[in-house]
Amino acid sequence: MKNYLFDGHKLNYHIDRLNDFLTKGDCFPLYMEISPVGSCNHRCIFCAYDFIGHPNRRLKSDNLLKFIEDIAECKVKSLIYAGEGEPLLHPDIDKFIVHSKKNNIEVGIFTNGQLLKKELAEKILDSLAFIRFSFNGGTRENYSRIHNVKPEIFDRVISIIESTVKQKEKDKLNLDIGVQFVLLPENIKYLFSAIKVLEDKGVDYFVIKPFVQQSSLQFYRMKKQFSLKSVEDTLDKAESFSDAKFKVTARREAFIGYGKREYRHCYGTSFISSLNSAGDIASCLPYWDKNEFIFGNIYKNTFREIWLGERRRKIKKYLENKLDSSSCPPNCRPNAVNEFLWEIRNPSVRHLNFV
Repeated sequence: MKNYLFDGHKLNYHIDRLNDFLTKGDCFPLYMEISPVGSCNHRCIFCAYDFIGHPNRRLKSDNLLKFIEDIAECKVKSLIYAGEGEPLLHPDIDKFIVHSKKNNIEVGIFTNGQLLKKELAEKILDSLAFIRFSFNGGTRENYSRIHNVKPEIFDRVISIIESTVKQKEKDKLNLDIGVQFVLLPENIKYLFSAIKVLEDKGVDYFVIKPFVQQSSLQFYRMKKQFSLKSVEDTLDKAESFSDAKFKVTARREAFIGYGKREYRHCYGTSFISSLNSAGDIASCLPYWDKNEFIFGNIYKNTFREIWLGERRRKIKKYLENKLDSSSCPPNCRPNAVNEFLWEIRNPSVRHLNFV
């Protein structure tokens, strides 16, 4: 069975980049998340970016195509098209994905899937390492409530997922097709229904994660976050649906460690960064709309100029020496990377030389 490692990090597979960071104090990122658009065709009740009003903006195609070439020259190894909007809304998303692959960058995409028509799928699936569908309801009515769309969209998305699986099999693509389910009080009773439906359609994996309060401005609130103990039996039963071809994974570490950190500052943004739909490169997604965490804008400077620039140097110094990580949103993308780097730089183990 494939190991996707949804919790944890993979820096141990990138020793050269890790060595740059530890010996030189910095490195180019391994991974970036790109938001091609700010708008979305769904209105999920748990959306992390609803407070910004789903702005009708998109990255300029020529600039993004050049940006892809720039990050490839700096040895960025992977990127995901996702972010604050639905990436398939960008009319040139196929060009971005294909161009990324041609520049030796591994590509993934997070999508609600509704816009993945056959013509588009035929253009992009061969260039993707994975496609992950955001699918957060188990029935037409439940899906409609969570995604704030008409009930028939449930059937349409399922049909699109099924077609994606068939194209993968027909073309013998090296592609992982997955589903992400954000566990909420409004959908927990429908979790098993969702799993059964999607297992039957042939997806490779189904991952369950907790809702994360990315910002105090988000409209959605959970009165009490699920503890692992409160949902353990549910997660165990969900994972029991796994077999040799289909893997259900509950992100237990995300439930256990929700909002808890052993590290005090942030080192992970040297390895992970984000580009929003306004062209801003920021330290991370939760802070991409805060000027004090924005390194620069791709409409004004090249990626190399931004990454090696004085503004980023000052922000990086603040993140690594002054930022109180307990004030950051829980379960951030660099969380596992930070735990690993903090332990290396601030070891808790005695007698380190006795390996």
